[in-house]
Amino acid sequence: MAGERLGLLGGSFDPPHFGHLHVARCARDELALDRVLLLPAAHPPHKLDRVLAADDHRLAMLELLKGRNSWLEIDAREFRRGGPSFTHDTLVELRRELAPSVELYFLIGSDSLVDLPGWRRAAELVSLATFVTVPRDRASLALGQAQVRARLPDAAEKILAHVLDAEMLPISSSQIRARVAAGLPILELVPKEIADYIERHRLYRDERSRGGASGGAR
Repeated sequence: MAGERLGLLGGSFDPPHFGHLHVARCARDELALDRVLLLPAAHPPHKLDRVLAADDHRLAMLELLKGRNSWLEIDAREFRRGGPSFTHDTLVELRRELAPSVELYFLIGSDSLVDLPGWRRAAELVSLATFVTVPRDRASLALGQAQVRARLPDAAEKILAHVLDAEMLPISSSQIRARVAAGLPILELVPKEIADYIERHRLYRDERSRGGASGGAR
């Protein structure tokens, strides 16, 4: 849609949780976004050593997270594309598909800024989308900003120009997986529908029940 403001939130979503929904809502409100796309990674290059839940499980849980939020959409292009999920490839595809007047806002966690200089064609990403940092905590924000300034000096100003003015929820997917493996409740971390899905499909009980997909720098 011409003139649209579109937010992009990528990740493994293994599993998706209230923290993801909170980030999407905060970004929508603060940046006046028309839509937020959830972009699940098929094979995150920075997670090649970890087995992820199968694509169909992660997509099903994202649908449950989306619920009736019409402004929230799931874009599974990285699953369809296969191979390592590089952000550069995804942004180039979106730019080719969308009208030039569509504004893209790429949401990146402050903890990911540390690794950003190692991403494929990292310096070019700012020409494809406006970067918005999601602050996880002060320490990761400071470290990530320092890494970007040191290793991507020509692009640093644009990458670091926008920081979401919102307090993030202290929730992580790894925390949820650990609680499931330990037999602890997760209802305060994910919607009940996702908790029920994880229980029904016996996800995250151990590495053998992760669902079959392999994991895989943005």
